[in-house]
Amino acid sequence: MAIIKPEDQGFQPPGGVNFSTEEFVPLNKLSNALCKIAAFLQNDLHVTQLVRYDDWWQHDGLHFRKADCDIHGLFAMVQTPRSLLLSMPGDELVYVGIAPPDSSWYVRFYVCWDDLDSELIGVFDLTLSVSIADRFRSSLVPEIGCKIREQDAAEYFKKIIL
Repeated sequence: MAIIKPEDQGFQPPGGVNFSTEEFVPLNKLSNALCKIAAFLQNDLHVTQLVRYDDWWQHDGLHFRKADCDIHGLFAMVQTPRSLLLSMPGDELVYVGIAPPDSSWYVRFYVCWDDLDSELIGVFDLTLSVSIADRFRSSLVPEIGCKIREQDAAEYFKKIIL
């Protein structure tokens, strides 16, 4: 049984708008999209310090703080298809989650094999406040390179958290 540190308890997904891939995409597209998202977070939100989570919400409903990291660590995780694969916790439907210490936004991604075990594929979602979502929608969604679904964050998390 995992021991949860006091500072790890009570992580709540942020409110606002959730942007997620409509379907699984090849890893090169996922890496490219996540690099653009990391650049947006760095340039528009000026984020530096981050927290990495093992996000088990879709696996069994749990959520664990893994480590502190920074924006450079996020870029290192998403810069190539190989780095995406190596960053995965390894269990089915366990996502990598990244948030600032105040949890004002949250990005998650997951990598797995397709049904034929022939290609690595993945998905991501990003939750932002309404005001930041407007900037993201206009500046980045058209350039992401995959179909994006947009929905209310509370509704999204209600659907996915077991």
